[in-house]
Amino acid sequence: MRFTRRSMLGATALSVTGVALVGCSKDTGQGGGSGGDSGNDSVAADALDINAKDRGDLGEGGVLRLTNNAFPANWNRYSLDGNETNTAQMCDGVLYPLLVVSNEKGEISANEAWAKRIELTSEDPQVMEVELQPDMKWSDGTPIDYKSIENVFTVMSGKKKGYNISSSEGYNLVEKVEQGSSDLIAKISFKSTYADWMGLAGVLPDSAVESPQAFNEGYVSEPKVTAGPFKVGKIDTANKTVLLERDDNWWGEKPPLDQVLFTTIEDPSAAATSFQNGQLDAIEPSVPAVYSVVKPLVGKGNSLRKSAGPEWSHITLNGSKGRPLEDVKVRQAVFRAIDRQEVFLSVNSTMPYPKDFPPLGNHILMPNQDGYKDNSGDLGKHDVDAAKKLLEEAGYTFEGEEATKDGKQLELTYVYNDGSKTNEAVVPVVEEALKAVGIKMKVQKVPPTDLFSKYISQGDYDLTLFGYTGGVLLSGNDGVWKQKGESNYAKVGSKEIDDLVGKASAEIDEAKRLDLVNELDAKLWEIAGLIPLWQSYSFWVQNDDLANFGARGFKDLDWTLVGYVKGSDKLKG
Repeated sequence: MRFTRRSMLGATALSVTGVALVGCSKDTGQGGGSGGDSGNDSVAADALDINAKDRGDLGEGGVLRLTNNAFPANWNRYSLDGNETNTAQMCDGVLYPLLVVSNEKGEISANEAWAKRIELTSEDPQVMEVELQPDMKWSDGTPIDYKSIENVFTVMSGKKKGYNISSSEGYNLVEKVEQGSSDLIAKISFKSTYADWMGLAGVLPDSAVESPQAFNEGYVSEPKVTAGPFKVGKIDTANKTVLLERDDNWWGEKPPLDQVLFTTIEDPSAAATSFQNGQLDAIEPSVPAVYSVVKPLVGKGNSLRKSAGPEWSHITLNGSKGRPLEDVKVRQAVFRAIDRQEVFLSVNSTMPYPKDFPPLGNHILMPNQDGYKDNSGDLGKHDVDAAKKLLEEAGYTFEGEEATKDGKQLELTYVYNDGSKTNEAVVPVVEEALKAVGIKMKVQKVPPTDLFSKYISQGDYDLTLFGYTGGVLLSGNDGVWKQKGESNYAKVGSKEIDDLVGKASAEIDEAKRLDLVNELDAKLWEIAGLIPLWQSYSFWVQNDDLANFGARGFKDLDWTLVGYVKGSDKLKG
């Protein structure tokens, strides 16, 4: 339920008795999505465009063929390298237990397939109890019980050295984890109030946490231990395919599908061609190179589905010590140099977005969420003269058209995943924008699988563009903003930001929390680590008969309901 990285395609507060989420969907008076083709209207945050059907309307069997743009670097979803959208799509609620789920309105609850209840038993001090369903087992035969919950909190606290975790936020506020009245109940006591307590609930098998090596490297090649409606049939690393099969040991509702096949196709044009040739059943046409190919297929056995959820695109600036962007004035100059609307149009001018779609003005909330404010101020406005002035304040002088210091022109390296059509469109726009203020930009294309593990995580870049898939739990992204956050790839921050993160994470009152979130966001603009670009709408073109799948907005997919309607030719194999 926290921020998950999304490589560009080749392109909350809860009460004890119920869900009262900060950042839930804004009521726009619009209904759910219709699968239409118009791009002129904004989409309500709670719009759900997945061809929703009851289980009784679905046939048995069939294969769902999907594509992604990066093969998993690590199948451990709690690891830093495993915190990635493609990996999440194949794992969460599919291979691995997902204890907490969100509906289309952003309201979260216990996922009854794995969790019987998740609730606060005390508010002061704050105590959470997680009770698991009985008779559940990991694929290695070990029980899914209190110890499986304890494993998550022990490792994710950040106290154990050597574990390359995605984020310790929330977990680091836990005082102790104890067994409850049975071996299926975990009692979690907090040192201080944490508003998004429910989102911390999770399970890990003993074997995944027995050592740093097991945690960091044990799941690099495959998901060794699973416990979901599907299991791994075959992983073909050479051809970058993952075949999932229905797991007969699954204790919950039987999934309609026999198999799900994921194929990594890094070139989006090739992915579009695969869909055009009938080799895929659904595709996410998030860039024109894909959309232009698949759009003519809409209405010919395929539907266009869209929603506005938690995905957003941005440029991260590496402010690490010793890098060219270490100085906040230089980072702010880059902000002023880049025309965000021009960047958006370079990628999306032919996509079915609403007319006059504005740039994103917030790092935490989406425009169709309650509490959203545009806090960008002047830093969100393109101004070449202002950018040059900021560079001069940082000690640069202009010799002709070049911004120089100590006789050297300011040079920045833009790193992106090879084959990304989004970046291929954005790079020349950013390059020209920086050139206009005297900055030279070097472009480095790297293998998609290496982008984060070898470059972004290591700080070997100055600029990069990728997306985040956020969540309904606002504190789930704290690790991105805090100075020492595990996912703070910009390596910038301040004590004031850390304090605001802590206050917002602890505030239960919805209105007060939203005020703190917007105060925090204003500071994030000032520190100039990430340039928010646009809220990325979810577009899917998929087989008409495919149900309970597609543009889901804030909703988590239920893989025990994804399938083809009765009578579909897709059920014939």
